[in-house]
Amino acid sequence: MPWVAVLFLVGCDYKSRQSTFDPKGPIAQEQLDLFMVTVWVVCFLFVAVGSVLLYAVIRFREKKTDSPNFKPKQSHGNPVVEMGLIVVSILMLVIIAIPTLQAIWFTHDLPEDESNHLGQWYDGEISEESEEEVLTVYVYGWQWWWSFEYPQLGITTANEFAMPVGKVVNFELRSRDVIHSFWLPKLAGKVDTIPGRINSMWMQGDEVGHYYGQCAEFCGESHAYMLFRADVLSEEDFEAWVVEQKAGAASPDGGEDWSGFKESLASYRKDPAIAEEWDDVFEGAALFYSKGKCNTCHAVGGSGLAMGVLAPDLTHVADRVSLGAGWLDHRAEDEGEIDPELQLENFYRWVRESEKIKPGNLMYEGTGGMTGLKDIELTDDEVRKIAIYLQSLK
Repeated sequence: MPWVAVLFLVGCDYKSRQSTFDPKGPIAQEQLDLFMVTVWVVCFLFVAVGSVLLYAVIRFREKKTDSPNFKPKQSHGNPVVEMGLIVVSILMLVIIAIPTLQAIWFTHDLPEDESNHLGQWYDGEISEESEEEVLTVYVYGWQWWWSFEYPQLGITTANEFAMPVGKVVNFELRSRDVIHSFWLPKLAGKVDTIPGRINSMWMQGDEVGHYYGQCAEFCGESHAYMLFRADVLSEEDFEAWVVEQKAGAASPDGGEDWSGFKESLASYRKDPAIAEEWDDVFEGAALFYSKGKCNTCHAVGGSGLAMGVLAPDLTHVADRVSLGAGWLDHRAEDEGEIDPELQLENFYRWVRESEKIKPGNLMYEGTGGMTGLKDIELTDDEVRKIAIYLQSLK
């Protein structure tokens, strides 16, 4: 019954996390405007055709008094009717085609406004060449996570990235394995990442906020868990974020010099019993760089011990609000602060049972010559200490 459909509409929320009906940038707004043009054209056609159909059903319905041989006047071959239908159809297509072409040109061509150039608003250290360019981000799709590289700023992050409010950002999209699709609904549409090909798109965030995106192309068994986050920050906050990202991780002993820890790690590898005198962070780090073999694939900036590229960069992993490509949220409620207890539990769960959280992930499976967690016997206490160390990476 029709009223049942109306009841379903009552449950719709146009302000949800990934609603395309709540645009926060010019690309998303352009795409919504184009969608609404199509909607109104389709609504017109529905009303027009439906009205004619309804009129025909009522006007020419069979009556008891009708002669069984009665035949309504036929309009087949009527040139006025047929030409009218053709003209109206062409007109409807033109109404859709013109804004569609305009939207394609708008979304494809990078805006030439010089105020978007890095040299006009960014006060950090960049090359002279970069001063005449807009901020560029290299996006890499992996099974099943994302990495974000800022070549002009010399930083790399994973699954969460930042961009300045009101500034055009150019994204170059690549894939490291299979086809993925980069989709940040409130800021822009979908663009595929394809192996061996570089696709590009641009977007701009008009409002400071935390935005949610995901892979929109089926890419394997954990495709549904391949999420990511974007923070649109003020210019000042973005520059502070860049400074923070450029800084390497502190040594587990709290200092910037890793030499002391490296010496302790060498002794630990010979005699793990010496860890009895260490605190949990220090011992967790020793496990991370030895028995856990985490440094084989992950990177921890400044350590000189972890420079892997096959897995997310963990230099500032504790500053991110989520884990597992956005699947495990460290916040008790949306838009809230990181809950330390929940964060520690998420780190523990991810190391202890990542195959249950994200089936097929390479950290657990260890395919392609890698050693996975399923082949490494870590006790619950060891996993907890690794989680404590990960929570210290800020």
